[in-house]
Amino acid sequence: MAMKSEIVDAMDGLDAGSPPAVFTQSGTVSQMDACGCRWPEANFDIDKMIELALQMSRQYGFDTVRIPFDITAEAEGLGATVLPGNGRMQPMVSGSPWRVADLSERPELPPMDEFLSGRCSMHVEAGRRLSRDHPELFLTAGIFGPMGVVGHLIGMEEMMIASITEPDAVKRWTEAVLPYQCEYARMLSEVCDNVMMITGGSEDIMPPSTFDDFVAPFDGKVFSCIRESFSLAHCCGQTGHVLRRLASLGETALSVCSFGDPEYIAREVGGRAVLAGGVPAVETLMLRGPEDVISDARRAADAGYGVITPECGVPPLTSDANLLALAHYREHNIVNYE
Repeated sequence: MAMKSEIVDAMDGLDAGSPPAVFTQSGTVSQMDACGCRWPEANFDIDKMIELALQMSRQYGFDTVRIPFDITAEAEGLGATVLPGNGRMQPMVSGSPWRVADLSERPELPPMDEFLSGRCSMHVEAGRRLSRDHPELFLTAGIFGPMGVVGHLIGMEEMMIASITEPDAVKRWTEAVLPYQCEYARMLSEVCDNVMMITGGSEDIMPPSTFDDFVAPFDGKVFSCIRESFSLAHCCGQTGHVLRRLASLGETALSVCSFGDPEYIAREVGGRAVLAGGVPAVETLMLRGPEDVISDARRAADAGYGVITPECGVPPLTSDANLLALAHYREHNIVNYE
């Protein structure tokens, strides 16, 4: 089990040998059953959110804690409608006042204090309470990147099409959203050890040629506002053609999907950021067994990852055995993964 001081040293880029395991993702059904705090209530009630967030440490031994469990609060604060989800599904954006809007005009979004008065404010307060009451745990807060928030507001498919047909309009929307994300990130950085932003850049959504127009300038500004804590850029999907640029946004650490080749990720990133990840969330944590979890974790460690984490959001039905294996991967003796 990793101590918080080990995690801090790893995020600082200090190589102490075997990297610590960190849980930076979401809740599981087993955790919800064990503590009695479940989705959707734990996404909207601060006491239940804190109780469920602490369960990853209490149940598996991670010296880490993560809030919140979803990525819809920013869009909700800007006027979007959110479906609460259920015990196995996170909240999701179902609509917004701008889904049929004329993208050529800059949107009139709510005042900053109104944006921050909802769940965003609750997340900041949850971070403050967790840091005060559990200073021994490494606290990560997750946010959505500006382009992702724009996709929630105008529709992801509409944004993807508009990035080709109306690129200037998409930039105006992203510029309009940017101050909200910057302020939210800044506030979280004051009460948390680490702010993890789900950034753009996935080649499954946008072609690599658009990275410098729609991702780098905006995400880089958000990372520049995270001054009081570490920062982590997470990107789902294929990122092979933009890895070096993803690692150069100003973040402390980078988390991407390795698709079974952590050595390639480490070579491409080349020390530009601390690498976090190494254990596929679905292919290994969800569908395979503890020995596979340990093998993947050790392979990533050997490849040069500074922090071992799930590579994406952990499915709610992930087994206790696999999460225990991840938390304690350094303590187990198994046949070498080769």
